[in-house]
Amino acid sequence: MKQIPVVSLLLAIAHTSAGLLILIFSSWFIAACALMPVNFNYMLPAVIIRALALVRIGAGYGHMWLAHHDLLGRTTVLRSELFSKLKDHVLHEKAGDVEKLAAQTELLSSVWVGWVAHQASAVVLVILATGIVTQLALPGTLAMWVMAGLWLVLTLWLVVYGLNQSAKQTVEEKRFRFGSEHFFNSSSLWHLSVNHRNPHFASAPGLDKVWRYQFATDVAGQWALWLLHGCTILALVALFAFNQDKGFGDPASLIVPMLLLSITDWLGRSVATAAQLGRYRQAKSALSQSGAIALPAIHDTQPRGQIQLESFQAVNVLSGIDATLPVKGLVVLSGPSGCGKSSLLKALAGLVQAKGDLRFDGDIVPAGRRNGWVYAEQSPVLLEATLRMNLVPDESVHSDRALNNALSQFGLGHFSQLDEWLGQGGRALSGGEARRLSLSRTLLASPKVWLVDEPFEGLDTGNQQVVAAGLTAAAENALVIIATHVTPEDIRRSADQWIEM
Repeated sequence: MKQIPVVSLLLAIAHTSAGLLILIFSSWFIAACALMPVNFNYMLPAVIIRALALVRIGAGYGHMWLAHHDLLGRTTVLRSELFSKLKDHVLHEKAGDVEKLAAQTELLSSVWVGWVAHQASAVVLVILATGIVTQLALPGTLAMWVMAGLWLVLTLWLVVYGLNQSAKQTVEEKRFRFGSEHFFNSSSLWHLSVNHRNPHFASAPGLDKVWRYQFATDVAGQWALWLLHGCTILALVALFAFNQDKGFGDPASLIVPMLLLSITDWLGRSVATAAQLGRYRQAKSALSQSGAIALPAIHDTQPRGQIQLESFQAVNVLSGIDATLPVKGLVVLSGPSGCGKSSLLKALAGLVQAKGDLRFDGDIVPAGRRNGWVYAEQSPVLLEATLRMNLVPDESVHSDRALNNALSQFGLGHFSQLDEWLGQGGRALSGGEARRLSLSRTLLASPKVWLVDEPFEGLDTGNQQVVAAGLTAAAENALVIIATHVTPEDIRRSADQWIEM
């Protein structure tokens, strides 16, 4: 894989160089056909031009195939590395990491085909063009060197400008993600209304500045192309003005005017993409920075008789709880939104730092993750994959009957096609269906302790009863702790313990 981008780059240079040589040979050949005598050998130049055309076509297809192969390979490696960094970690900012996975990995993977190939080809073409016209001492040699110098200055300026704009754009993107997250958290759940009393959120955060910096980068490349084109016209006018007396009797004299007229074709991609280096640099920087927080170590210690909580709480909650829990049964954590129910479940699951004492059968044990303790979050993450893969994402072996039974226990028995695709391009699930699918997935993991966050929210009465029955059945063989402010009557009757927060 390491040699693929180099070979692809060489093919790209061969492709563009062959095109430039075709232009030079064709310019001379057209003029020679008009000026040379009848015994002029037309065959040899025509063969050379055809050979160059074949080289150009072959190198072009080879470059496209290898570049595409390299792009896919690099994207796979970068995304695998990103996933490996998430092992035993929790994402603090999911939006930023999703952007890394979806956009920045692909952007960084395309740096060879999208930037390096264009700039390297342009360097070779400039050297080739100026070298040929200088060697042949053609009229307009000075104009070619001036245009080559102008291209170099424009490219360097665009690179510096693009780096500066991309840095500003990255700052604004981070500010937007932070502001939008806090805006949604502080707005009305149903209306997401603008809070005019809060000067920080008097209006919803926008991406105007982000688009402005991105647009400025794109426009800079276009303006540079226009400037290059305008200077080319001036160079042509000067070329014909200073050579009126000498004329253009030599067929090779047509080479420089043709090179100048087509300069935006063979240098256009280089100028248009020069400013994009900043985006690749920012993508590389973003991928090297991990916002994932390391989770505590996994402990194997399990309670045999009871679990004691003494002033136990998540670190961001004001007060802890004192309770003694059984190792099997149904325990309900009840209280209004914001009282710390979810934080307590996460602390028990070891997903956030905790303080206070956690005891098993009277012995203090370290807080943290434990084998067989599963947290079912309020907004579960579903894969864009088959139903089967969503039920057993760890690819553990389960019979189809076991999978269907797990679905039926939480009211999803109508999901009969285990290989049906979920997500974009497949079956879309409602919030309630996603939550029940998460509970079915938890059941298949055979946990010793269920930590279930708001399982009844957004469900109608019938589905609440189904979920309540499923959790009650699970509590016969495990400890099921439910955090909820919506309590069906079945749960009130079946609960072994009730904790008000």
